[in-house]
Amino acid sequence: MADKADKRVSIIEVLMVILIVGIIVIIIFPSIDAKRKIEIINNNVKPTFNTILEKNQDFYEENGYRPFLSQLNISALNESEYFSYDMTDSTIIAETKSEFGKPGAKIIYNFEQDRWQIGGKEGVVKEYWLGGI
Repeated sequence: MADKADKRVSIIEVLMVILIVGIIVIIIFPSIDAKRKIEIINNNVKPTFNTILEKNQDFYEENGYRPFLSQLNISALNESEYFSYDMTDSTIIAETKSEFGKPGAKIIYNFEQDRWQIGGKEGVVKEYWLGGI
């Protein structure tokens, strides 16, 4: 009968396994999500910002003033699943949509100062994610 008792799993052992699995999930899933979001930013924001910058400069050279974003006729702006775009005289702004995770976070590029920054909802986009841009 002592053999049956030795083969049982105690509640402490079960809890330890659950704890270890939980810790692994807490560590791995955020890093996977961050990598996915960095990839989305690199594949969507960077090429779109480059297109906006090129067309903005071409428009400025032809007309002598900075255009509104709608005047640039860039189809990628309307097709973006994760971001909506806006532009001022010196900045381009990509604002996250709900498909990205949470709406309202902003990736802002000041093309006169060649500077990136984060705005809008805090914590949705991390500053270090822009390192690859």
